Amino acid sequence: MAILIRSRTTVDDKNRWGTQWKCFWDAKALYGREFNLDVCAEPETAKVNRFYTSLEWLEEKAGNYFKRGTGFGNTFFNPHAKIVGFDALQQAWEPHWWCNPPFDLKEPFIAKAAAEARAGNPGMMLLPYEPLTGWWQQGIEGVAAAVYEPDGRYNFLKTDGVTQKKGVNFGSVFVLFTPGYFPITQRIRFKRGIAEDLTINFRETLEVAA
Repeated sequence: MAILIRSRTTVDDKNRWGTQWKCFWDAKALYGREFNLDVCAEPETAKVNRFYTSLEWLEEKAGNYFKRGTGFGNTFFNPHAKIVGFDALQQAWEPHWWCNPPFDLKEPFIAKAAAEARAGNPGMMLLPYEPLTGWWQQGIEGVAAAVYEPDGRYNFLKTDGVTQKKGVNFGSVFVLFTPGYFPITQRIRFKRGIAEDLTINFRETLEVAA
């Protein structure tokens, strides 16, 4: 997830920031149903029980099996979350996907999301709100069905999927991709925590075995 203003965080770290559960619940509430696939996650940060992860993650873990803090031997695996593919940009997506893309791969993931929507696979992305940038003008305006604008910023999680990032200095929005032609991308404002106001319970988290 991008951060462009006086950031001291390494790019590698930003590429792996996780979505907070409250943010994800709001996304599901606005989307109106459960997501079937998280196309960009790691075992610690997956928000859907089926997900794609990166080849870089696999190579790092396999090459440092018991190295402190990096290898498989030190990785928490949620038994209720399953890796179903690697390198989402090369995989076919399913309908009702969720995507919080890496910091430096926003543009190819946006292009992929639009292509999947045209193929009949709708879904939602969490993106930094930068409507004046070239990537936004080319990839979002007149392409996405809608942009959901919260009343404030969402924070993110570190790569352990638990520790909250501090000092996030950019706002994020949910971007809806659906099949169809959208000469005008709708803007829809909402209050954070909207999931708590709905009667449908979208607040389940992935269960962790005791």
